[in-house]
Amino acid sequence: MKKFLVFSCLAAWMLFADVAHAKKYTFRIATLAPGDSTWGRVFTRLRRDLRKESKGRIKIKFYPDGRMGDEKLVVNKMKLGQLQGASITSIGLAQIVPSVLLLQQPALFRNYKELDYVREKMDAELRAKFEAKGFVLLGWGDVGYVYLYSKKPIDSVEKLKSTKIWGWTDDPITKEFSESAGVSPHMLGILDVRSSLQTGAIDTVIGTPLSVIAMQWHSYLKYRVKYRFAIGVGATVITKKSFDRLPKDLQEVVLRVSQKHHKALIDVIRKDNQRALRVLIKRGLKSISVPKAEKQIIRKISRKTWKSFEGKLFSKADLDRVKALLKEFRSK
Repeated sequence: MKKFLVFSCLAAWMLFADVAHAKKYTFRIATLAPGDSTWGRVFTRLRRDLRKESKGRIKIKFYPDGRMGDEKLVVNKMKLGQLQGASITSIGLAQIVPSVLLLQQPALFRNYKELDYVREKMDAELRAKFEAKGFVLLGWGDVGYVYLYSKKPIDSVEKLKSTKIWGWTDDPITKEFSESAGVSPHMLGILDVRSSLQTGAIDTVIGTPLSVIAMQWHSYLKYRVKYRFAIGVGATVITKKSFDRLPKDLQEVVLRVSQKHHKALIDVIRKDNQRALRVLIKRGLKSISVPKAEKQIIRKISRKTWKSFEGKLFSKADLDRVKALLKEFRSK
């Protein structure tokens, strides 16, 4: 009996020693999203679960609120090893794999169901493209339906020409669409938008209801164009170099826990965008309907925008594949 107790104590001590001295891994992950936003809260839960599931061997240092700079800078910091990961929009993702912007082309998807179908069908090949560039895609996360917001009412492309519309510095889509519509966008970093709305340097922006509130732009806007220009997408990626350093058991933990929380994130973002839109309307934001003839003009400009990116951001084969998948889904 005494020998058994000694053996048990020794085994317990050895187990404790193994856990205490197990190698620990720290991931520094950045995002533009505010820490108290929907994205921030979901990421806090992800960080907690990764620590729990890995028994404290994985630690996440989260840098929200754009503390690490705009998305292009964040991607560069990952490439230099200063950050291990980022939760970014398609604009940041395109700094790694440009063809991901195919999912955010204007007037391409009518609703979330179409996006979900196409993205699921293309998921494996998109992940492979990121891996070939030295990144592991942990999970997708929507931004939501993208609308046009302004200080003035806009119900036509002609009226859009009189606005000072913002274009994200690293966003080729808004720039190309605006110029195809005969509009000259004011290209600014996303962190400069709020001050530019304050000073009047710009008077029109694109965004989702949730992002407009999260970035505190809503106080300077009076109207929303009631037309879904696109669906904003995003994802969380980490460098393959940092992922490959993990033992196999921890790699499995990271992938499993990340997938769980990103699926939850998509559901929460979609619901919160609906709530955010109701909040904006309650606060006095007026919705401007777009006449049928103008919608046809927007779709025509959108198709021209898709065509302009063929061979640059994505191949004709990529675009044809998305069109075929949409046709397949709509036929059902």
